[in-house]
Amino acid sequence: MNHEEVAKEVIANIGGKENVNNAWHCMTRLRFNLKDKDKVNDEQLNKIPGIVGVTYQSDQLQIIIGTHVSDYFTPLSKLLGLENSENTQQEKGEKKGLISLFMDTVSGVFGPIVPAIAGAGMIKGLMAGLVALNLISDKTPTFQVIDMLASGVFTFLPFFVAASAAKIFKTNQYLAIAIAATIQFPTMTAAAEAGDLSQFLLFGFLPVPVFNYAGTVIPIIFAVLALSYIQRGVDRCLPKTLRTVFTPTFSLFIAGLLTLVVIGPIGIHLGNLLAAGVSWLFTISPILAGVIVGAIRPIAILTGLHHAMTPIALQNFANQGYDMLMPMMFMANMAIAGATAAIYTKVVSKEEKSIVVSSALSGLLGITEPALFGVLTKYKKAFIAATIGSSVASAFISFFGVRIYGYILSSIFSLPAYIGQYFIFAVLGILISIILSFALTYMMVPKPKQEEDSQEKGSQEKEMADEVALHSVTTGVGLPLEDVADQVFSTKLIGDGYAMKSNTGEIYSPVSGTVTTVFPTKHAIGISTENGIEILVHMGIDTVSLDGQGFDIFVKEGEHVTPQRKIAHMDLAALEHAKKDPTIVVVITNMDKIARFSDEKPLEGNQQPETILKKSDLVFTPLICIPTQGC
Repeated sequence: MNHEEVAKEVIANIGGKENVNNAWHCMTRLRFNLKDKDKVNDEQLNKIPGIVGVTYQSDQLQIIIGTHVSDYFTPLSKLLGLENSENTQQEKGEKKGLISLFMDTVSGVFGPIVPAIAGAGMIKGLMAGLVALNLISDKTPTFQVIDMLASGVFTFLPFFVAASAAKIFKTNQYLAIAIAATIQFPTMTAAAEAGDLSQFLLFGFLPVPVFNYAGTVIPIIFAVLALSYIQRGVDRCLPKTLRTVFTPTFSLFIAGLLTLVVIGPIGIHLGNLLAAGVSWLFTISPILAGVIVGAIRPIAILTGLHHAMTPIALQNFANQGYDMLMPMMFMANMAIAGATAAIYTKVVSKEEKSIVVSSALSGLLGITEPALFGVLTKYKKAFIAATIGSSVASAFISFFGVRIYGYILSSIFSLPAYIGQYFIFAVLGILISIILSFALTYMMVPKPKQEEDSQEKGSQEKEMADEVALHSVTTGVGLPLEDVADQVFSTKLIGDGYAMKSNTGEIYSPVSGTVTTVFPTKHAIGISTENGIEILVHMGIDTVSLDGQGFDIFVKEGEHVTPQRKIAHMDLAALEHAKKDPTIVVVITNMDKIARFSDEKPLEGNQQPETILKKSDLVFTPLICIPTQGC
């Protein structure tokens, strides 16, 4: 069964959609607030593939999935019709910072319209290349017809952005499109093209600045955001009998005038300022611009900040008809693919090789997240090599002025769009990015040592090399999982491990590995070792409801940690005040990769954090997990 089919079965066995008040998920389980718990069929839920167990805690139905619970929650939330279905639903709502909110908004707005602008951009780029090669003339009817097909999307881009933004801001799509039609009405467009009128006077005294909004994105995004608040405000003020007619009337009138007078001009100036900043960087030195943009692009993708470059590129197309940022994004993707491909020579298991190959091919096709998150975050030197390759190649193409004339995905199949006077430099840039990042990764990343399996001694040494020690995460009393007051952990539904009662609240990493997940409510952290063992550090029992209160996190996703690294602090007094069990649970969530557990004597030492195997002289003994072959 796929994730959507599982979600349908879950809904059917919890009393249907109408029985759900709310649903969200934590690190390992789906959580439901139900109207009638008697309608839940526990027996059938436990038979659904992918479900590890079912339990009730804090008046909630909890369905245990594992650390990949988000894969099931996405289709589940859509089927339930929950708001923000693509985001984690939490009991008290997830509060995001301004940067995260901005990035999510930009990504959400442009995601659905990428096929239209990418397809039109490819056609536009190809036509520009053929004209540059003098293979066709831009004066022929054929060119003009095809140009209408390619340029229409960019000319009327505010319409596309308005429709998409309306979904993000939860307002009426057609009112949003009406705002876009307002700013691109022929009266405004003709006045901007004529250039003999700087403003209209509304009511004889209120200035309406004249601008050409064709191809712009920032003004309409802010306009639709304002519309969403205006529409809700108007709706609250009007009696129900008048809302059908007068809510859209007042909303369009107020939002439209506000856009023409204030929001639109501010958005134009903001977009021009961003584009001017990039142009200024190129004016100082094209090479410097390439080095900077090429260097920040991989880390920007890793952190989600790369979405901020899309409005700037689109503004460049609107202002000057071409853009030099997108070719650098192209170089970065190729460098990421090259560094990832080099890791193929460093890994041994078939599973890892398969992941590397698929990730590298995905990078060549313009989708770099699998390569970055699945491969390069595990091999930091490879990530550095990709960054260097991206920076050098971007500086090279920037020096020769490589540009693109339409928005297009940064894929190897996008290369024909560069046909023209810059084509050879684009090709050389691709070769530089792939070859340099591949070579640097090959030299910088050491290949794991392989022991001979033919001799018993060699086999023992290999087994020891594959051991993963679960170190103590804190100073305190060790507990067997069976004694944890949460049957999900005590019955080992999601994995085996140990538990501790901390006497300091200081939490350290139990293994050397990469932080894969920091849950928004700060109560759980996921860590993956180099040989694929996935560890969950769960701080407190049922602490997801605290919404992060009482927890401080000192690591970020993608960061490498060791048992000497303090990853979090748990305020024991705050948990006691909230009447929450402070037990810390450490479990391996992919037990299918574990051959066996064995005990190891704790090292003698004091209570200093540096003595990680034994942070106290109490009863805790760490475990050793032996991964199965090839994990």
